[in-house]
Amino acid sequence: MRATLIATTSAMVMLVLDSSIVGVLLPSIRADLDVGPATQAWIVGIYLAVLAVLLPLGGRLCDALGAARAFSIGMAAFTVASAGIGFSGSGPEILAWRGVAGAAAALLMPAGLAVLAEVYPDDRRAGALAVYTGVGQGFATVGPLVGGLCAEFVGWRWGFLVNVPVGIAGLVLLARARPVTPRHPGRALLDLGLFRRPAFGGASVVLFALGFGMTVATVYGAAALQETLSLPPAAAGAAVLPLVVPLLVATRWAGRNGPRVGPRVLGVSGTLALAAGLVGAGAGIVLGQVVVVCVALVPAGLGIGLLLGPMTNTALSAAPVDRRGQASGLVSTVRQVGGVAGVGAVGALASTWPVTAEGGAGAVPIALGFAVSAVVVLTSAAVAARSFPSLVGRARPAA
Repeated sequence: MRATLIATTSAMVMLVLDSSIVGVLLPSIRADLDVGPATQAWIVGIYLAVLAVLLPLGGRLCDALGAARAFSIGMAAFTVASAGIGFSGSGPEILAWRGVAGAAAALLMPAGLAVLAEVYPDDRRAGALAVYTGVGQGFATVGPLVGGLCAEFVGWRWGFLVNVPVGIAGLVLLARARPVTPRHPGRALLDLGLFRRPAFGGASVVLFALGFGMTVATVYGAAALQETLSLPPAAAGAAVLPLVVPLLVATRWAGRNGPRVGPRVLGVSGTLALAAGLVGAGAGIVLGQVVVVCVALVPAGLGIGLLLGPMTNTALSAAPVDRRGQASGLVSTVRQVGGVAGVGAVGALASTWPVTAEGGAGAVPIALGFAVSAVVVLTSAAVAARSFPSLVGRARPAA
């Protein structure tokens, strides 16, 4: 089982690094390939759009093909797409390969979760998911720094080519582990009835809010430090690091103690911590105080660590065994949609004020975006309090 966990975690690392470093690499891509603003926007957008549209289908394919086979196909396709992006010689080539990467991720993301759900028994799944999500999101927070270092010292192409050896290693490890994941063909594409299950629906709401708040904290946190507080890219990436250690500590603690504490306590405490961090970070941006932003990222990291693995496990545990692929696809879709909504909301606010090097008016919309994110997260705290039992063992999934 250890090899299976390492293989699936390597896939999560690839996916989150790819998403978090691309923004930092865009200026270098523009200078090297002479692409315009519209192409730059689509380099990010086409991946997210394809991923969001195809995630439900990817989850269904996991059930039909078997999670392990779907994982191998998705991993191989994402590895090839990463190589294609790295060797692209024009903007249209990058766009094409980014679309392929989005389609591969739509299969790989739910397949990784489904493999772990099938391989690990109920009493060990929470710990496995804690490693899977915690390591992946830890890499997401350092992604901008990694991207900046690649762009400055070895070239933007290596930001994508680094995925190739990781993908190959993941495929080899999974082939050696040979996890048994049965096929469940014959159902409709989407079983929206899963949302009627209180634990699944509640976990989905929390994951949507988590995607919203986490994206704002990581993406706009680093951007705000550069655009409104005048930090250079490497320093801005380093300033986000206070998010990482609390996230990893909370993830590990939740993985060990989640079954004892229960999803209600984790859901409420995690959302409150994340909301407090978002409010504090927004205040630090308005005040122009980097230290305040860094300190506020500590409770934000704790909140993310308490939520990501446990809420995912709660949702998967609430789904019947033969629909865990669909469940994985649905919760992944919900979290991605939350992230897209967070980017859209803060982007819309930011577009209404000019961004200045000294902060001033530019800091206001970003701080408002952090406040809106905090409200969304707090709303999900109420849902968590009403939807979850005190202990996981009291909510056994129906067959």
